[in-house]
Amino acid sequence: MPLPEITVPHFDLVLPSSKKKIKFRPFIVKEEKLLIIALESRDPKQVTTAIKQVLSNCILTRGVKIDQLPSFDIEYLFLNIRAKAIGEAIELMSPVVMTVKLKSP
Repeated sequence: MPLPEITVPHFDLVLPSSKKKIKFRPFIVKEEKLLIIALESRDPKQVTTAIKQVLSNCILTRGVKIDQLPSFDIEYLFLNIRAKAIGEAIELMSPVVMTVKLKSP
């Protein structure tokens, strides 16, 4: 008896540079774990490699070469894949704490 096949939704996206339409799927837990491990290493080369690996796994259209895409296409692809996988809201962390002083009348 074969293992069940995991089904994930597929989405379409148009690349900004070439206007080429591609199909992709959201990343799954194993790919998210790959990204977390690369981020924890604090090695920029390992993070870049992990992002490229996740992108190549998630892009379903044949013939898309990640290494030949401009950096803004890679960022655009990654943000869209992440938005479909995790959600569109991103919690920002700022090292600056802002305080507001109110004047009393």
